[in-house]
Amino acid sequence: MANTIASERKLLGLSQQQLGEMIGKDRSTIGRWEANPMIIDGLYLSKLSEIFGCSVDYILGRTGERSPYAALSVS
Repeated sequence: MANTIASERKLLGLSQQQLGEMIGKDRSTIGRWEANPMIIDGLYLSKLSEIFGCSVDYILGRTGERSPYAALSVS
C-alpha cells in the first residue's frame, strides 16, 4: 500500500506538525497514521478526506481513484 497520507500531505506542502495542528492531533499521531492508515478513527478520516480533497477509500488504499465521490457498485 502506498503511503497516501504522507504523499498527500507533501503535495500540500505540509509538515506532520502542520497537518496535526489542522485536525487537532500531534506530529507523532500523524506519523503513526502514515505508517498504518487503518488505525485512524472515522472522524479524522473524514477530516483528512476534506483537507486532501479525496475519498476515504483512497486514503485507506481501497481504491486508486482519488475522487472524493467514487461511484459505488451495487449488485
